[in-house]
Amino acid sequence: MAQLRFGLVGAGGNQVGSARGLSHARHLATLDAGQIVAVCDRVAEAAEQAAGRLGAVAYTDYDRFLRHGLDVVILATPDVLHAQQAVEALQRGIAVLSEVPAATTVEDGRRLAQAVHRSGGFYMLLENYGYRDEIELIRRLVQAGKLGDVYFGEGEYLHDCRGLNRFPDGSLTWRGQYFSGYVYIWHSLRPLLYILDDRTTRVTAMMTMQPGRLEADIRIPDNVVSLFQTAGGRLLKIRVDIVSPRPHLMDYYALQGTKGSFEGSRGFGDPPRIWLEELEPADRPGRSGPSVSWRRLADFEEEYIPDRVAAREVAKRTGHGGSDYWTLKAFVEAYRAGNPSPVDVFRALDCSLPGPLVLESARRGGAPVEIPDPRTFI
Repeated sequence: MAQLRFGLVGAGGNQVGSARGLSHARHLATLDAGQIVAVCDRVAEAAEQAAGRLGAVAYTDYDRFLRHGLDVVILATPDVLHAQQAVEALQRGIAVLSEVPAATTVEDGRRLAQAVHRSGGFYMLLENYGYRDEIELIRRLVQAGKLGDVYFGEGEYLHDCRGLNRFPDGSLTWRGQYFSGYVYIWHSLRPLLYILDDRTTRVTAMMTMQPGRLEADIRIPDNVVSLFQTAGGRLLKIRVDIVSPRPHLMDYYALQGTKGSFEGSRGFGDPPRIWLEELEPADRPGRSGPSVSWRRLADFEEEYIPDRVAAREVAKRTGHGGSDYWTLKAFVEAYRAGNPSPVDVFRALDCSLPGPLVLESARRGGAPVEIPDPRTFI
């Protein structure tokens, strides 16, 4: 199988947090998919160091980087750059793998969708939480009808990111500057939309924000709670908090259906759990009590995700609990086979466009805001 030539944009030049882009070299090696042959970062030293480690060529100019001779570009740059950099790569006939989000404004989302359409190129969002074993297991249970008609979903992303907001001299990093313009909702929303094969249509949100309460000069909301209506008639509730001091809880999800219920882990030894009516039928509707009890979600793995169970030793060589492996594997298989993108531009924008629109609703005191269907952009 021909090895793909990857270009990496974003080598961790801001020196705050992990160099996320470099982790993809390990993932690609695990999948024997190809290698990173060019690295671009506006900080020359970071680009040169990363390129030296990978045996690649270093660039600080994105346009020159795109002329290197690449099959695929991996975008691991600040969020606000993703859409424009993707557009430029697609216009040159280069496939795009973008870290989240796909876009941080509706206007950028429109331009991105149009660029994918006009170029006919391959675009995939590297949203990895939707590739977690737990999410795939729940999706298959829902598809099998085990939860009945699922009409409510919930997600929480609680991640103390204060250490990523400032450089050692106290000045703001791109996160500290730009995370005040949208809500970091993609890792909560995309898994729910994937499980339910749905999209959001309207949001109402409220927030707490007092600049200086936790960090001087930071205008990132303390908490944002959003209620979404979906095209499938469901209600989704999502809470995002990326500044409050607390242990992380970045992957909590819950579902309620007519025949079952699911709740994820909240940590501290608390396992994901599920209740299915077919395994514990009640004598009459509405009965509760000792005879109605949760079961461990893991008890259903061997039956519903045997492929995931069999590959865990390989998957764990990558990050995020093995989800990085499944994310890149989905790309490699689809791209090499000439199949559609697993997380195409429309699905990418389904989870990305709500980010700025949630904040718009919150700033308007919870006024409902319509969420456009990106399929209408072309």
